[in-house]
Amino acid sequence: MVKFAPTLVLALTAIAVNAVPFEKRIAQTIADSTQKWVAACNKAGGGEKCSDISVTAFSTLLAAAGPCDQQNSADAMIDLAKQLNNDPDMIKFAQIFAQQPRNTPTSESVPYCQQAPKNAELNGLFQCQFQGAKQDTFVGGVKVGSPGTIPFGQTTPLSPPGSCPANPSGPIPDGQQLVDITQDPGLANVKSGSGSAAPPASSAPAAPSAPVASSSAVAVSSAAPSTASSSAAAASTATCAPKTRKRGAMKKRIAQDTVAAATPWEDACNKAGGGQQCNPIAVTAFGTLLAAADPCAQQDSADAMIDLAKQLNNDPDMIRLAQIFAQQPRNSPTSQAVPYCQKAPKNAELQGLFQCQFQGASQDTFVGGLKVGSPGTIPFGLSAPVSPPGSCPANPSGPIPDGQQLVDITQQPKAGGSSGAAPSASSPAPPASSPADGSDDSEDGSADCE
Repeated sequence: MVKFAPTLVLALTAIAVNAVPFEKRIAQTIADSTQKWVAACNKAGGGEKCSDISVTAFSTLLAAAGPCDQQNSADAMIDLAKQLNNDPDMIKFAQIFAQQPRNTPTSESVPYCQQAPKNAELNGLFQCQFQGAKQDTFVGGVKVGSPGTIPFGQTTPLSPPGSCPANPSGPIPDGQQLVDITQDPGLANVKSGSGSAAPPASSAPAAPSAPVASSSAVAVSSAAPSTASSSAAAASTATCAPKTRKRGAMKKRIAQDTVAAATPWEDACNKAGGGQQCNPIAVTAFGTLLAAADPCAQQDSADAMIDLAKQLNNDPDMIRLAQIFAQQPRNSPTSQAVPYCQKAPKNAELQGLFQCQFQGASQDTFVGGLKVGSPGTIPFGLSAPVSPPGSCPANPSGPIPDGQQLVDITQQPKAGGSSGAAPSASSPAPPASSPADGSDDSEDGSADCE
């Protein structure tokens, strides 16, 4: 039997008691933190903007986010609420979101933002901590009283530690959502004077209500695609020339539930033992499907998915689902096709793969009014336009229904891992699209006749 000296036993005991808890991560399902705000936003007519702001917002709860990123996202939530007739539910849920605990990588408390919010509605609000976090030590081993350990506008440590205005009794259970505990942002618990540091702009009167006409426009844009497009077509058929109808169609956004695109991969990752590494990669990944994302961001995320799969015994499900994710259509802000990445992937498993397009997108015109054949309109490694237009190796028959997930259509990426070209690469180019007349490239969404 191996014997340890008493001093070594004491040292190991001290490490077990004091050091190990710092290694335990405390996380949550971050997408749950904004669901009620998104529901309120959609109800208020926020349309596509709701999802975009939500994805950015819940990503700020990750351990790597900046101390003020969460508050900045809550400000963005309130900015949109003020554009939608100062929607009270959106403002309330933004105030609660601003107090949701953030993930901690070491079971230590997470530092507080040290700047005033933009909107007065957030004055005096700060995040709670999770119960499992050490309340007298902040990430990095920083002790209470040091910079960042006291909320902005206050001069003494919190009492009780880990509390926030919405939950003044103390920290909340690990991984739980504050919005599931309370629907009251706790403004009555904000210390007097906490809002005095807010910039003058935030204390200005609330933005005036939007005119009825613009509110109606927002509501129409968030309606179901079939209803909106049918109504637009009917109106333009009665009064406008075909060219103007085409301009109106270009403006319709095509979106999706981006979270659903990476969820199957995250499930496979957790099953393979990826642990805390799975969620951050998935969150980054589905953010790359937003309209504002870089053309290669989606491929970069698929590479990150495969990198982790290779660390987990080359997990085949993780690799397969990453290959399918790399082909998921991206959101289109204007009902035009979305440009393709123009660089090679890091991993051979992604060679020859590129995203499908949604069926509602104009397949002969890409975002920005680019015509097929222009830079970015042909996938990397191919020399001719995709045929049929809008297809991808996993769905070679053509584009997929608007808003649908490719992983729900097929479980096979349908491309050789190192072929470097999609099956349709040798197909002849489609017939040339009609010449651009200037009006086709407009993104003003006007339905007025010329």
